[in-house]
Amino acid sequence: MNRVIRKLKKLWYTYTGNDEAFLALKIQQFKEAGGVCGKNFKFYCPMPGEPYFVTIGDDVTIAAGAILLTHDNSVIKCDLDATDYFGRVTIGDSCFIGMNSILLPGVELGDHTIVGAGSVVTKSFPEGNVVIAGNPARPICTLEEFRAKKQHICVNLDVDNRRQRKREYLLSLPDDMLEKK
Repeated sequence: MNRVIRKLKKLWYTYTGNDEAFLALKIQQFKEAGGVCGKNFKFYCPMPGEPYFVTIGDDVTIAAGAILLTHDNSVIKCDLDATDYFGRVTIGDSCFIGMNSILLPGVELGDHTIVGAGSVVTKSFPEGNVVIAGNPARPICTLEEFRAKKQHICVNLDVDNRRQRKREYLLSLPDDMLEKK
């Protein structure tokens, strides 16, 4: 019965555009399934297969399409008389996991780690304060270097009611305030 009620709530939250309520529901489900997370957690990705093997710190954002893998079934093809192996996924405080990234079983990310969109994280980066990206993910710069590189194009949508008038605000920005590749 609880499952049906949650599905109805998800549909309602999606229909009404109440993102905060929808995120709160996903976090509640994650915790009920044994997942551990800190405060100010933003969870836009699907639920991990074994949430009880996932620990997430404070002030973490996991973007849409990211996958936190806690198991691998490939060993079933190795005639090892086994079906799976498992590993915990640990994400430190103040991390950002980019859209469509994949974290493999056993990965640990230290505090202040940014994972670039589409990255495949095959090993741990417990030291933190790093931006990692690619397949396999590797360090591309320190957090301080990233901050210096992006500072001139950053905006704050949480001041002066900008989030409510986001389109108008963003369209008013000069071209030198927009990312160029």
